[in-house]
Amino acid sequence: MTVAEYMTLDLEERTELLAGVVYSLLPKDEPHVRVIDRLRDILIPRFLDSPHIARFRQPLAVSGWHGQNAPEIDVAIVARKRYAVTPDAGDAFTFIEVSDTTYSGKRGDRTYKIPLYVNAGIPSWIVNIPLRQVEFYRVPADLAREHGHVFTERDTFEILGIPISVATLFDDEQ
Repeated sequence: MTVAEYMTLDLEERTELLAGVVYSLLPKDEPHVRVIDRLRDILIPRFLDSPHIARFRQPLAVSGWHGQNAPEIDVAIVARKRYAVTPDAGDAFTFIEVSDTTYSGKRGDRTYKIPLYVNAGIPSWIVNIPLRQVEFYRVPADLAREHGHVFTERDTFEILGIPISVATLFDDEQ
């Protein structure tokens, strides 16, 4: 048996490897998909002639995790350029995670991914579907706040000068 055969995991479910731990990825449910679609509709037209590009559900190397080990980020705003390998934290301007069933817990976006990103120097957002709010974490001190800087459905926040109404992300009639 070769080393490659010995180290191969035969898993039927989608997984993500973070810090040497394999996590099962839950299937994306309709509210999650709907928010991602709305962010795509807002961001892509605004970045057409920009030095930035929005990448959706693509890996990005953070803190030494690269290639197949890179975390998959719901929305990453990165420098617009041709990448020979996975972009890394130095190419990133901000990340957005959309959380419904993955907000908290041992492998949750708030407890694991956001601290990873913020400690790598990447300002990060969580679209918290259950609470119908958006949370922002810029620096490690923000992680001490229960929900970071909170934007409610009455608020508009900006990503690289692009205004995004929180209510638009959760408008059930769109």
